[in-house]
Amino acid sequence: MRIRTVKPEFFLHEGLQKLEKETKLPVRLAYVGLWCAADREGRFKWEPRRLGVSILPYDSIDFSRVLDALVTRGFLVKYASNGTIFGAIPSFGKHQVINNKERASELPEPS
Repeated sequence: MRIRTVKPEFFLHEGLQKLEKETKLPVRLAYVGLWCAADREGRFKWEPRRLGVSILPYDSIDFSRVLDALVTRGFLVKYASNGTIFGAIPSFGKHQVINNKERASELPEPS
């Protein structure tokens, strides 16, 4: 997990609030948690169980449902490379200032 920044406008994001209300899933907190799980390019391994334990350790929810909900609205992209599934946050670079000391992504780019 990495340290990331949350801008005040995030709390006013209507799309995330709507999605959370419709699905009754903690998508807003999970989305911020994914920023911390993602590498400097906004990519992460699609491992719902591990991500769920890291991001929402005390919630008994199926984190794959949270990830899928975020994909349906374009907040995440799910892709495969060499038989492994990955996720990417398309808007990550617009909203995060990356520490220059953070190592380069080792994960493949989405196609």
